[in-house]
Amino acid sequence: MALLGFELLFLSVREQIQSNDDAAMAAVHWNLIFNGLKCCGAGDTWPNAQSESHHGSEALPSGWNHDSSIYTLRYVDPSSNRTYLMKALTMDGSLILNLVRCFDEKAVSTTIRSRDYVTGNKDSVESAYRALSVLNSQLDKQLYKRLVDIETGQKSARASASDTSARTSTGHSSRHDPPERSPLIVEPPRRSGGGSGVGYIPPRNPLGPNDPFNIGGADLDPFGRGGGMFMDPRNFPRPGFFPGGQPQPGFPPGSVPPGARFDPVGPPGVRPQPDPDHERRPDGYDDMFM
Repeated sequence: MALLGFELLFLSVREQIQSNDDAAMAAVHWNLIFNGLKCCGAGDTWPNAQSESHHGSEALPSGWNHDSSIYTLRYVDPSSNRTYLMKALTMDGSLILNLVRCFDEKAVSTTIRSRDYVTGNKDSVESAYRALSVLNSQLDKQLYKRLVDIETGQKSARASASDTSARTSTGHSSRHDPPERSPLIVEPPRRSGGGSGVGYIPPRNPLGPNDPFNIGGADLDPFGRGGGMFMDPRNFPRPGFFPGGQPQPGFPPGSVPPGARFDPVGPPGVRPQPDPDHERRPDGYDDMFM
């Protein structure tokens, strides 16, 4: 399928086409015209480079294929007056295409094999080309539209950098990240008192007071803690208590006279908490690798 308007261009240059590369270059030219550019002439010299307005045409200029080894065409975007330079080098039946945007010297390139798209039959545009839509799609992705995508990406990067710089200069950020903590820091023990919130652990038997004959009853409470053969890291032995939450044996409260020395009685191996080995170092130096 021919491009819109390409048939008229082909008929206008059909007698000038001397090779498959000439025919392929005509298709490249029309792809740029189809994307909004106008051709200002052949050669890489702009006669009025400082002009505020360049005038172009959809037609191929005179002498566009006078050199069979390289094609050089100048283009302009009428909407922005930006100029472009197209160079196509012929090599072993292929065209090495290079499109340069002159104001910032950004360039894109691609290679096409002329014989893959040109038949050599110049009777009509349908007989002269094969897979013309495939060729046009490749040129769209690799030439002019690729330059547009590069410029769009650069604008987005500049806008993002400007926004980041503005947030940094004002000392504000769009989000507040929680402070980082070292994985080596031991968290303070969570308490099982009344209340709710982070760290709150419900009482062991929330359904009623302890019953000495209700052995194993806590195991039936799906919301209870502890029990079983697995150690609960939230329920380490606390000072004055055996594992499991039972009071440590000893003298009952009030049985020791005021001022008398009393060493608590209990089985060996029950160590009051917190463990001194878990005490935090002074000045917050909790990182063992420092």
